[in-house]
Amino acid sequence: MSVVGDSAERSCRCLAWGKAAKGEVPHPLICHAIDTMWVAERIFDLLLGPVCRRALVVALAPLGDARKWAAFLAGAHDLGKYTPTFQALRADLALASFGEAAAQDIRWVSRFSHLPRTDTPHGLMTAVHVGAALESWGASKSAARRIATVLGGHHGFFPEVAVVRDARVRPGHHGKAKWFDWRSEMLLDLALLQGLPDPASLPWHEVKVGLDAAVGLAALTSVSDWIASDKSNFPYAGTEIELETYVEESRRSAETAVGKLQWAPWRPPSDTSFHGLFVRNPRRVQRAVEELAAGRREPVLLLVEAPTGEGKTKTALQAAATLVRDLELSGVFVAMPTRATSNQVYDEFTALVGDSARVHLIHSTANDYLSAVAARAPSIDPHPSEVGVDEPDDQDGYVREWFIRSKSLLVALGVGTVDQLLKAVIRSRHGFVRLAGLSGKVVVLDEIHAYDTYMSTLIDRLLWWLGYLGVPVILLSATLPSSRRHELVVSWQAGARRCHPDEIPPPSTSSGYPRITCVDAVGEPTCISAAACDLNADRPVHLLPLADDQVVERAMEWAAGSANTSVAVIHNLVGRATDTFRQLQKAVEALPEDKRPRLELIHGQLGARQRQEVEQRLRTAFGPEGTRPRAIVVGTQVLEQSLDLDFDAMITDLAPIDSLIQRFGRLHRHRRDADRGELMAAITGVKDHTAGPTFPRYVTTVYAPMVLLRTWAVLRDRAVLRCPEEVPVLVDQVYDAGEAVACPVGWETRWQEAGVRLARDLTEHAQQAEERYLPPPDGPLHLSDLTTRSHSPSETRRQGGRRGNSG
Repeated sequence: MSVVGDSAERSCRCLAWGKAAKGEVPHPLICHAIDTMWVAERIFDLLLGPVCRRALVVALAPLGDARKWAAFLAGAHDLGKYTPTFQALRADLALASFGEAAAQDIRWVSRFSHLPRTDTPHGLMTAVHVGAALESWGASKSAARRIATVLGGHHGFFPEVAVVRDARVRPGHHGKAKWFDWRSEMLLDLALLQGLPDPASLPWHEVKVGLDAAVGLAALTSVSDWIASDKSNFPYAGTEIELETYVEESRRSAETAVGKLQWAPWRPPSDTSFHGLFVRNPRRVQRAVEELAAGRREPVLLLVEAPTGEGKTKTALQAAATLVRDLELSGVFVAMPTRATSNQVYDEFTALVGDSARVHLIHSTANDYLSAVAARAPSIDPHPSEVGVDEPDDQDGYVREWFIRSKSLLVALGVGTVDQLLKAVIRSRHGFVRLAGLSGKVVVLDEIHAYDTYMSTLIDRLLWWLGYLGVPVILLSATLPSSRRHELVVSWQAGARRCHPDEIPPPSTSSGYPRITCVDAVGEPTCISAAACDLNADRPVHLLPLADDQVVERAMEWAAGSANTSVAVIHNLVGRATDTFRQLQKAVEALPEDKRPRLELIHGQLGARQRQEVEQRLRTAFGPEGTRPRAIVVGTQVLEQSLDLDFDAMITDLAPIDSLIQRFGRLHRHRRDADRGELMAAITGVKDHTAGPTFPRYVTTVYAPMVLLRTWAVLRDRAVLRCPEEVPVLVDQVYDAGEAVACPVGWETRWQEAGVRLARDLTEHAQQAEERYLPPPDGPLHLSDLTTRSHSPSETRRQGGRRGNSG
């Protein structure tokens, strides 16, 4: 089968151009289909996780080699370009190639080239023809419609049924019988070139395509198209080609193209025990998680609740490595609440992995994936050329952005902010690629309690989808209300069981703390408790109230205690932290030089380089091996979550109980020497009155007043907070519904007003998330529901909101 000269034997079905950009040498449509087909076959196991892969194999198994048929379907994604309206976009190329066979149609369409385009997009035309072809081969209407929708949505948006129906009755756009026959012949050619039989001879009536198979095929099609569209890997072949020869050239090019991406699964070491990975004996919590993760043959969700400093990150990495090995997954994605925590875990993960693979740091200020590839292999151009250029005036910026940034969820090992993960559950263009990218990984979510209602709502829906796609999940938290634990567990298990969360009974729980909850798709949750390590056991934190105007005086007083006393001052707003730092500077300047404590300021608005320098100084001084100088460190919530630091005393603005417990975890974190004295924490930002406490703006701007009222109600009369044993009780008192905390006498009016406001805000924030997230993966669902009313995938955080009952 060849395309040469003007011979009467020229097969018109091989003449349509597929890619041309502005050049004179086109890439024939059949060639791009072959390129995509080989790439799809090459990345089938790299992209799709076990559940997606298995679903797609089962769906297409009646046809024979399911992988080859999936690759064939992916290759057919641009079939809709084989129309007179599309070919007329480059009438010069089409007329030179087709000759008189299509000249009348091309010239007629070209008469309207000076007008704005109104022709049917080629993706829709693909859906129209593929749907008709599948039904003619014997496929059921539902299977034909779903596969056609998948291929028609390769540009990121699945077409709706009514839109496809409308395109079907516009023969002037897709040509009449002649063009239909040419497209049909091209499909047959594509199958034969793949070594497959005539599709019409196979039992398509036995093909049933579930949602998981459809998501897998959609992602396979789009990603294969992107890779096959990179002109640097697949140069335009021109019309003087021999297809049989090109098939082999394309196969080799596909191997090279995929190899350039350095996209390979992570293979953990054979010994993934805690001791084997970290060369140290596990703590009790770490040992319990290690035992629960061992020997799994199906995906699980592990929820680890343990005090700050208990080693939860290493616990998660060990369990993740075991699950990757035992479940034959491709890698791990670790989602952290901030960029600083992402950087910290990146260092830990890189140290664990060593030279066997690369861990990618993924957030707004991290190096792009392809830039990192270029650094390791400068001879490789990390920026694909002509990717996504389907029409002469196309811009390839969107797909280039995918390759440079969004492909982050496709790499085997990634650490990044939770925002990168939540993009997968926002109803957006090509969101199905993100889901497929996660389908072969273990997903770790740290600080799961730290997110507001908006983000928590997104997380619950994401867990539902991850359970559905068979993705093992490890959740980490220091403080979690019972109600939030239930929501997280049943969201994932509903997906794994293919049902609604309301159908999952509440999981049993352990009254002990630390605790680990483990659940799979079939059994009842296992909930066990494990004692904290000696460093984290019996940590009484001595509390005292402090007026706002006494912060500087108390910080200076505590810092004067000894030559290596360090004090942390944590404020809720950057402006307040900066103001306190300036006051401290004046106070320090008044001291003799040998008595002056070192001062540091850290917050999220520092420039990237300055922030990095400050973080490094803090790690050197107050990290596990810190030099421990006399110092006062002023910061915002960065000190609560983002850095593994150890201080002798603390002054903190009032915050919700779980945030305070997190902050207190920075006291005597690495050493419990007797000479360090008691754990001391002063709480500021609250004034008591008979009608209830008042909070300054710097508190209520960040946190919901009702949560603050309940927090102060349980703390105001306390001189000591006993960690960790009191943690679960206090968190449940503040966050769980009902009267776990009685309204103090005199607070009734403020209590009721704050409660009404909180309920209203929680409902509003949840609704905002519901407007953006994917529909659930249960019940009847058309693929277009995944992309209709699309939103920006960056809408992972609610702007300008307070933190409410995030748990």
